[in-house]
Amino acid sequence: MLIKGEKIQEDTVVAIGKFAILWNWFEHYRCENNCNPHKIRNIAKNLHVDMEKQANLSKVLNERRNWFGQLELDYVVNSLHPGNARASSEEDIETMRQFMEQTGDDLICGCLLVIHRIRNNLMHGIKLLEELDGQIELFNAANAVLESIM
Repeated sequence: MLIKGEKIQEDTVVAIGKFAILWNWFEHYRCENNCNPHKIRNIAKNLHVDMEKQANLSKVLNERRNWFGQLELDYVVNSLHPGNARASSEEDIETMRQFMEQTGDDLICGCLLVIHRIRNNLMHGIKLLEELDGQIELFNAANAVLESIM
């Protein structure tokens, strides 16, 4: 499929479209149309997320991290917050790092904070069109997490 002069696989377009719809549902029904890290921290304690699906998202992120030869903290700071992206708090960065390592008591919160970063990077134009096909596994894993929320 040709979009703005870039050839993007149809599967990628479907995965990103699904991500946009699932995020819309999550933000509307779980965040009262105002999702931010503070709101995620407040609601994460009361959400049921399939632990296998959140662990798979962590696995996909760690595979990407290994491509760049980064430590978990470096990946969170540099890849989830590229360029001029708005910085997360130190507490949120630590929670996302623990999610990637699958340690700590806030795996659901860390998982949702990571998905929030993916959403921000996509919707604020930080993700490059020509790199989206290489991120289909990332969107599919995030979609599986969002679909599993009860």
